Amino acid sequence: MRLPGLVAGLLVGVAVHAGQVHVASVSHQSGSYLVEVDTLVQVNEHRARALLTDYSHLERVNPAIEVSEILLTRGPGDYRVRTVTHACIWFYCRRLRQVQDVIESQDGTVTALVVPELSDFRYGYARLNLWQEADGTRILIRAEVEPDFWIPPLIGPWLIKRKLLSETLETVGRLEQLAKTTSVSHNEQP
Repeated sequence: MRLPGLVAGLLVGVAVHAGQVHVASVSHQSGSYLVEVDTLVQVNEHRARALLTDYSHLERVNPAIEVSEILLTRGPGDYRVRTVTHACIWFYCRRLRQVQDVIESQDGTVTALVVPELSDFRYGYARLNLWQEADGTRILIRAEVEPDFWIPPLIGPWLIKRKLLSETLETVGRLEQLAKTTSVSHNEQP
C-alpha cells in the first residue's frame, strides 16, 4: 500500500477534488512512520473498494507504483501482493520493494502485513476501512512502516513525512478521477 507525503501534524478540511480530507497525519517514532488518513470521497463504496483492492493495477491509484502484482492467491480475499515504488525526495531517489500479505475480511476491513524478508521494510502494517455515507465513501487508513534502509538523520524524517502526505493526498484525488473513467478487473492472477 503506498502511503507517502504528509507533513507532521493534522490537516483538517483540505479539499481534494469533490472529496474532503478530514485527517491526514504522519508521525515518526523510534524509526517507524505512523500514517492516519480519514477522508470522504465522491465515489460509491463498491467502486472505491474495487479500485483500492485491484492489486494488479495499484499504479492507477498511485503513479509512483511501478509494479503491482499478485504473487499468490491463498483463497478468496487472501493474497500475497508485491509492489515496487519509485520514490524521490529532493536529490535522493530509491526503488522500494514491498511484499505484503493482504486479507480482505468479511466485515470489509482490508489489512496488509509486510513480509520483511521480501521487502525493503523491517516492519509494516496497514488497515483500510471503507463505508458508504450519504455524501460519498468514507475511507480510513491507518498504517505503520519501519524502513530497512538508510535515511538521512537530520532532515530524513521530515522529508519522508512530507512525501507520505503529498502522495496520500494525490492518491485520494486520483481515486475520484479513476472512479469515473476506469474499468476494474478485480484481482485476476496471471
